Amino acid sequence: MHANEVVLFEKSTFLVISHYDDVGHEDVHRFEKISNIIKQFKLSCIKTNFQFQSMVVKNEKFTSIIDEFTSSTYIMVIVNDPEVEQEAIAMNIKASRAYFESIVQSNE
Repeated sequence: MHANEVVLFEKSTFLVISHYDDVGHEDVHRFEKISNIIKQFKLSCIKTNFQFQSMVVKNEKFTSIIDEFTSSTYIMVIVNDPEVEQEAIAMNIKASRAYFESIVQSNE
């Protein structure tokens, strides 16, 4: 799907576990800032009794999907190609979920 960025967050704290970035952003604190933004959004959801599960941000420059990935992680996938549909990104996340969950389970 030609993802430009993929970030794995720890589920409860939203700390960055790992990331891939083919763009090479100059901001060394980029992922920390993203983590804090998502964490604040999640806390706002908790205050309103809304269960945060996933989020899509899309404009003419990119599509970003944040979704539950494994029992202990969330994933964020950013695609800059406007031809890639958000449903295709979500389908790829869903298709890879079981494989990565098996890795998490084998390490516990």
